[in-house]
Amino acid sequence: MAAVEPFRPPTSVAESIAATLRDRLASGIYAPGTWIRESSLAEEFKFSNGPIREALQTLVNEGLLVREPWKGVRVVHLSDNEIVEIFELRLALQEQAAELAVHFATDDQLKEARALLDQMKEVLERGDIEAQMPLGGRLSQWLCSCSGNSRLEQNWSRLTYLTRMYIYASLRDSKDLRSVAIAWEQLVTAIEQRDVSAARQSVRNLVRRTLRDLGLQLRIDAQGRPQPRST
Repeated sequence: MAAVEPFRPPTSVAESIAATLRDRLASGIYAPGTWIRESSLAEEFKFSNGPIREALQTLVNEGLLVREPWKGVRVVHLSDNEIVEIFELRLALQEQAAELAVHFATDDQLKEARALLDQMKEVLERGDIEAQMPLGGRLSQWLCSCSGNSRLEQNWSRLTYLTRMYIYASLRDSKDLRSVAIAWEQLVTAIEQRDVSAARQSVRNLVRRTLRDLGLQLRIDAQGRPQPRST
């Protein structure tokens, strides 16, 4: 079986621009449906249209942007059903990661999670969503790292930018930001206690909380019953 290549930082102008645009998408700077103009980016980054166009095409290939003939490029705008579907995929990966983490997380990794949780509690107490977003991303990446499955980590990285723009929106609309830290605390505790069932349930609680703040819900409820699908 071929080895999975490790993550490498951007090595070209186009890759660097693409990385910046991904972060902007994840933090809500570019909302779903927003048009992104090559000329504006070329003026901002002080590069020709070549690397700008290459960076945009990279994000089109990743499903973050949509290119429309004669119109340009815009941020993907998902329907409610499509949002639920990508969070179902996120849930599947995180549940598997949580179960593996119960078995393989090291003491050093658990200490790292506790340090991240302390930081998250601090920023959420002051309602700082901008500071919380990277912390939430680091905890999600931490969970995947604890799984010891490099292919799971790789697929997580591809998915995360598409869901992060909606996670940002859910945090912005949340009535109780403290519930985010509580849900992560429950997950870390379950992994510390090596409790597979509790770890998987904690992940489901995290995803349900995000969708609830978006006015959506999983198609299967906590008791395993199908829910009406929105149109």
